[in-house]
Amino acid sequence: MRKYSLFTAVLLISTLSLSAKESEVKPDSSPVFQAKIDQLGSHQYQCYREPVTVKTNSGRVVVGVHAGNRLSWPERSGQDLVVRYSDDQGKTWSSLIVAAEHGNFSCQSHGLVYDAQKNRLMFLYVTYNWDYSSIKGRGYGATKDIYQQLHDEGKPAMSAYMVFSDDDGKTWSKPRDLSDMVGGDAHFGASEGRQLTVGKHAGRLVIAGGDKRNMNPTGKVINKIVGVWISDDHGKNWRFSEIETGFGMGMSCEARVSELSDGTLVYNARMSKANLGRMISFSKNGGETWSGTAVQKTLSSAKSNGCTMTLRDKDGKLTNTLWLSVPVGKLNNCTLFISEDGGETWLRKTQLVSGQHVKYSAMVQLDADTVGLFYETSHYKDIEYKRLSIPDLMK
Repeated sequence: MRKYSLFTAVLLISTLSLSAKESEVKPDSSPVFQAKIDQLGSHQYQCYREPVTVKTNSGRVVVGVHAGNRLSWPERSGQDLVVRYSDDQGKTWSSLIVAAEHGNFSCQSHGLVYDAQKNRLMFLYVTYNWDYSSIKGRGYGATKDIYQQLHDEGKPAMSAYMVFSDDDGKTWSKPRDLSDMVGGDAHFGASEGRQLTVGKHAGRLVIAGGDKRNMNPTGKVINKIVGVWISDDHGKNWRFSEIETGFGMGMSCEARVSELSDGTLVYNARMSKANLGRMISFSKNGGETWSGTAVQKTLSSAKSNGCTMTLRDKDGKLTNTLWLSVPVGKLNNCTLFISEDGGETWLRKTQLVSGQHVKYSAMVQLDADTVGLFYETSHYKDIEYKRLSIPDLMK
């Protein structure tokens, strides 16, 4: 459904304005995950990364992260997926709960989605099928030999799974292998999925992410394919809807998707290089097809994932106001961008966090006046939480 050219789209979005209205917000904050304090029995994690969060029908806020066992490479450290929940808008939190674990394999590239019709939480993720403790160093140079070995032995280097919870995150199912359905090297955006609420696709589950099938035998990604994962049967089956970008390796699979008041979906993704802006695409049919893509240069930001969220009004109805939280410049100033026209223009920005190392973040609307913000800090050791006032930030 490419209604206009990539060049036209880039030109259109690049000319969108961003006002100079900026301020710093210092809402109440508290740590939710702390590497120096949190323990499961005798085990203590060294790092927490990539928060994702949803609110259930009961009002419970559930936040999930991957919990790593080695800080020197927090993305591949034999990490588990863990959650905490709060029934009082973040004043107090549950104990640490393991949603998924695979021994010394690493769980990552996760997406958390809530099916309000079934009251079911679903965590989709991949595992890297090699023992993290056997790897010295980090990155492609440290792992290419083990990828080649797995390839030569006919074994998958990555697998995809799903776990679910039917009690608001207290307990979780055993992992279900999705590799035959979605491919072992799928990516689930490090993001919250959405259940659509408007139009004929209401009830559909959508998770932003990627379908990284083009990888060589040594584990090097040759090309990235971005889009959304879709389920129309409450998570039983998943299929991929590709977004044609023309950016190739300039794209990241880390993104968020949001629903507007008329059912339009907005896909907002990080670029692979810092300060280029963020990629945007729109869908008018529940994610089946997507408009031409463009880079919103007004959203120039650090090389980091960001979180987009559509605000709801006092009656709980979707508006066309989008919030984006993402670090700008150096990784120490989490910034809020606001669009009041469904992502076409971004009118203001507010600095939410300063003076700390901040990278990935996640947001959830708690009520008509309040948003909860989670963000990485202390160089991946902790996840902090802040309550944000919607009226104050929309002035």
